Parts: sequence; structure tokens; C-alpha cells
Amino acid sequence: MLRIASFAGALALCFASQGALAQSVVATSGGEVRGTVNGGAEAFLGIPYAAPPVGANRWREPQAAEPWQGVRDGSAFGPVCQQGVPAPWGPYTAEFLAAPPMSEDCLTLNVWRPKGAAGRSPVLVFIHGGGFGGGAGSLPIYDGAKLAAKGAVVVTINYRVGVFGFMAHPALTAESPLGSSGNYGLLDQIAALKWVRANAARFGGDAGNVTVSGESAGAASVADLMVSPMAKGLFDKAVAFSGASMAVDVPPLRQNEQIGTDLAAKLGKTTIAAMRAVPAEALIEATRYVPGASSGPPRLMFVPNVDGKVIPFDPIRATGPVASPVPLISGYNSAEMIDPSVRTPAQFEAAVRARYGASAERLLALYPHATGAEAVASNTLIARDRYMAGLLLWARERTRSAQQPVFAYLYGHAYPSVKGGQSWGAFHSSQLPYVFGNIGIGERAWTPADGRVVRQWQDRLLAFMRTGVPGEGWAKVSKTSAAVMGLGDREDMRPAVSSPERFEAFRAYAEGGGKLGLM
Repeated sequence: MLRIASFAGALALCFASQGALAQSVVATSGGEVRGTVNGGAEAFLGIPYAAPPVGANRWREPQAAEPWQGVRDGSAFGPVCQQGVPAPWGPYTAEFLAAPPMSEDCLTLNVWRPKGAAGRSPVLVFIHGGGFGGGAGSLPIYDGAKLAAKGAVVVTINYRVGVFGFMAHPALTAESPLGSSGNYGLLDQIAALKWVRANAARFGGDAGNVTVSGESAGAASVADLMVSPMAKGLFDKAVAFSGASMAVDVPPLRQNEQIGTDLAAKLGKTTIAAMRAVPAEALIEATRYVPGASSGPPRLMFVPNVDGKVIPFDPIRATGPVASPVPLISGYNSAEMIDPSVRTPAQFEAAVRARYGASAERLLALYPHATGAEAVASNTLIARDRYMAGLLLWARERTRSAQQPVFAYLYGHAYPSVKGGQSWGAFHSSQLPYVFGNIGIGERAWTPADGRVVRQWQDRLLAFMRTGVPGEGWAKVSKTSAAVMGLGDREDMRPAVSSPERFEAFRAYAEGGGKLGLM
């Protein structure tokens, strides 16, 4: 009987310890939060890092979060920041999209740490994309558990987007202690980075080894943060997935103030107090993009602006005072932002002439398009060469002017198509499920090759987070570099642009004032 009782007691103790692990509590600067076990990691979700930006705090710099009493439940994500509800389209199925509930009260972040972490793991902070108008840190493809289980503390964040995050107005500028307005989403990111510096060690992270990363608008945010004096000292390394050279305009403050003035007039509001009283849904409806007759991507209206305070200059300019010239990984996928409507030689010629103006004839001579098949292939290749030429030229100049180490890449593994659907190749954001290890989601034809790409991305990223160098064989960009690291199905240094002649044509286009980024 004694043995049975002892075994039962030991079993009870074992279950109790497992329950304790599943209910780990961390004391943050705002209060205690209880996490849950998520695979080989512990997750602490929905932690406030700033006060709710509602009421009088709408269109204000992020305010300090109120501490809470007791132990906060960290088992669920906070609401997505207010935005239009996205619908699946093209290759983007549910795992890529932000889902309700949505609220202006959304300034939360999520932390994953290795299960039983004792401390000193490198920290990754990820800033989501979404054209500065959408997205969230809670997307299924961003779940940080699998990456954290490899030995990192992973943080994803929400920040204000769209009209709530980036509307400027002269009256807002006048009331701001910064003498600025419209960069609220970036200020949210800075507040989150400050929270990470203050709290990373409490989760077993190395507060002195923080890598800030982001994709698309998140990558553009990383570029902004690197030049921002307000973000100096908040991170030690950076990763810009789809990239540092995006050709997304960062307009002057006055231009964005005019957009805000026009919106207030459209709504019939004459004061900021009246604008702050407009229901969130009404603001979203008033700023909804309505496709017009012109082709191409929609104009991004509510974006960061050059205000001289948060952003001193447009970081697409490779020269200038870089506040944080930290080691940087930046690159693109092989099939980003490809216009699928170009299917014939005539359509290809029209698209090239519309985009490249006086440089069009030189480029048309370099990209075969006599047949429909050639036109489709060249349509993909000319877009890839454009943004890779832009990345290489930007990185060369940033390396020269700021001595910033830049490791550039081109990623080419095709994301599995939905069963029965078309392949979209290595489309925009398709690398992220591999970075976080969240493959196998949805009705797609997964293969062992996908698992190999997960290991490739995570090994490279973790090496970079730990040392500032992304593993063996990856040379950083120099003043004369022509090669970048190829990732995906092949892993080797390769030409950034498909031929020297094409690179020189794009260089000439850029020297004439043309934009070579993603958009």
C-alpha cells in the first residue's frame, strides 16, 4: 500500500508540475501575466505595451499603459487594430489575413520563449506588413512557438494602421509635444521596442541583443526605425523581408497634413475633437480604397511621413545620418508584386513603356517578348530585376556612406498552391511561414522540401540574431558587389540581377530619377 501511495503521490506531483509549467507567470513592468505551453515554447499573448489609443488618445503619441492588479491571462491574442476586414484573394488564404475581433484598443504584443528558458536567449521583434493599412501580430503564420523552441524569444506586435495610425493634420501637429503628427504607428513600434528592452530579461531574453524585423510595410518600418533618432539604442540588428528599398514614398509632413485636412472636410468636421468623435467604422468607410480605371497597385495614402522628428529623411535615400547602422539582412522573393494581367507581347510592351518612360526601349530590347510565353516570363523577370537592382544599389551606397553591414538575399522557393489552384511561386510574404516554422496549414501540397526550407531560414536567422552574421558562405554587400545570397531550393551566392546589361540599364534608369523598389 505504501508503494502505491508513494507512486500516486509522485504522479500527482508530476501532474502538478506540468500544470505549473502550463501556467507559468512572469512579472512584467505592468504586472504579472500567466502564459501557456505552446509546443516547445511558452506563449504570453495580448500584453498591453501602451494605453488604449481611444477617445482623447486617438491620434496622440502612445501613452503609458496602466499597470494591472492580479495575474493577467495571457492565453489569447488582443484585438486586431481597427481596419477593414480583409477577404481572401489570389494566393492569400486565411492564414495570411487578419481576422476579427477588431478594435482601436489594440496596442498589445505577444511573447514566445523556449519552454523552461533560463535566460540570455536572443530576442526577435517582428513588425507585420499590410500596406500600413492592415495586418496584425496574431496571424497564424506569425505564431512564434516553433522559432522560440529553437532558442529565441519571439515578439509580435500590433500597431495602429490606416487612418488611425498615419493621419496627419495641422491641428494635430500644433497640439503634439513633438511638433509632428501622423507617425503614430511608428511611435507605437518604438514604444513596443522600449517595452522589449525593459522586459526581455523577464522572459529569459537577452535585452542587449534585440533584432527588429518586419515584412513589406513592416520592412519599410524597419528602414524608418534605422534612421529615426527616436529609435536609437532600442535594437541591435535588423531584418527587412521584402525590403529596404521599396519605392514606397515617405512624403513630407505637410503633404500628409493636407490629406488629413481633406478627410476632415469630407466628413464635415471642423475640429480635431469632432474628428475624434467620429465612429471608427465611419472613418474606415470614408478612407476605403475604391479601384479606379488606372492599373497597378492602389496609392497608399496613410503612411509614415518625413517630419524631422520621428523620420528625418526618406530612408529610400541610402545616404543620410543613419541613427542605427546595425547589421541588416534585406532581400526579396522571386515573384513579388507581379502583374498577372500581362499575358501578351503587346501588353508587355505597354506595361514597360508606361512604367519606364524614356528607358523603355532599352529595357524592351533586353527582355525577349516575341511570344506570349516570352512576354509572361519577361514580365516576371523584369520586375524581379528592378527590385533586386534597387536593393543592390541601395545596399552598396548604405555600406559606403554609413558603414552599415548589409546581407542581401533573393528567395525562390515556390509556396505550395492550394490543391486544385494555380501556383503563385515565391509570392510576396510567402517566406514568412518558413521563417516562423508554420508550414502545413491549409489545403496545400506540402513536401519534404518545405521542411528543408524551414530549417534553412531558421538556421540563418538564428545565427544572425546571435552573432550578426547569417551563417557561412553569405558575403555582406560591398561597394562593388554584384551577388546576393540565394535562398530556397538553392542556397548559394548568385547575381542579384539576371545579366550585367540589365543591371546597367536599371542603374541608368535610377540615375535618371526612376524608382527601382518593390512597388
